[in-house]
Amino acid sequence: MTRLRACAAIVAAFAMLPAQANAQTAMIERESVQEAYVARDFERAERILRRLLAEHPDDADLLRRLAAVQAALDDLDAAQATIDRAIVLAPDDPDIQLARANILFWRGRLAEAHAQSDQIVVEYPDYPGLDRLVTSLRQTRRDRALRLQSLGIGTSLSDAAFASGSSQTWYAQRGSISAQWGAGNAVTLDIEREERLATDTRISGRIDLPDASNRYFVTGSVAPNADFRENWSIGGGAEIAFSDTSTLQIDGRFSEYRSDDVVAFGAGLRQRLSPALELSAKSIHLFGGGESYRLGGAIRADYHHSRFPEAFVILASYPDAEVDGTRQLRAVAGGVRFALSEKVALGVTGEFESREESYERAAISVDLRWRIGER
Repeated sequence: MTRLRACAAIVAAFAMLPAQANAQTAMIERESVQEAYVARDFERAERILRRLLAEHPDDADLLRRLAAVQAALDDLDAAQATIDRAIVLAPDDPDIQLARANILFWRGRLAEAHAQSDQIVVEYPDYPGLDRLVTSLRQTRRDRALRLQSLGIGTSLSDAAFASGSSQTWYAQRGSISAQWGAGNAVTLDIEREERLATDTRISGRIDLPDASNRYFVTGSVAPNADFRENWSIGGGAEIAFSDTSTLQIDGRFSEYRSDDVVAFGAGLRQRLSPALELSAKSIHLFGGGESYRLGGAIRADYHHSRFPEAFVILASYPDAEVDGTRQLRAVAGGVRFALSEKVALGVTGEFESREESYERAAISVDLRWRIGER
């Protein structure tokens, strides 16, 4: 009888060997997945995981690991589908919950990521890696919120001498506010009230959207019951960097005046000549305003140095539209901006312009800008 029992035990032991061998092989392969992942050999890790999943399609931990590999390969849609399968199989597994919250965060689905992370906080408040995710979610929420960046006020005084021999003094007051959100996105709102024989109030705005080293923008304006300004306008453009020192500038605008419509567009190049000096040249093309086509251009130099006031100079001859039609305008302008404190800067600008068969104008402007946000 003893012999019979010994034989049975030996047979049972041999019968368990394949299962033990399979379990040991599976453990080795899972370790191989981790080694490949740490070595950033994500393709190899994915091959091993798919082989294991072919044998164990409902293994939630394997699905979690596959989702991590897919995310590392920047296939976030596939990673989302995989981790969603895993969480159905193991809804209470904190590893899977955390992986899903991270993938939602990487995909920009912040509300769902917050909800998933809140579930982990309730059940496992000290779970490893949770604090990093919670911090990232809070920082992203702050970054995406609209943040006030600067405020500005200014005034201008102009003396205009007309071709008829008469003269006028014009006054202007303006204010501006700018805000940022995200990674450099910005919106600016300007209001200007100018008093000539009549008074126009113009409200304008601009949205700037950066993309890597390039920048795109949209503009618009409205002047209710306009006398000499446009009734409204809409435009846009881009600044495309094609080298470290050269930037292509393009813009376009449609404006409706009381008597006619105007379409204008420009193309130019900004070149950085030194760390402190930039030079821009731009062509200006205008259609409408009582003329079929007019061409102009402008040259601008900007000087920026941390130890000196900022300065600029503009020379221009371009088609200018007002309510009496399109006239060629020749202008020269220059200005400086002084830092009064770390947050406050004062700008002073002088300009002279001659509008063909209309008027000559000399003006001085003073602007005060208060920076609220960080640079």
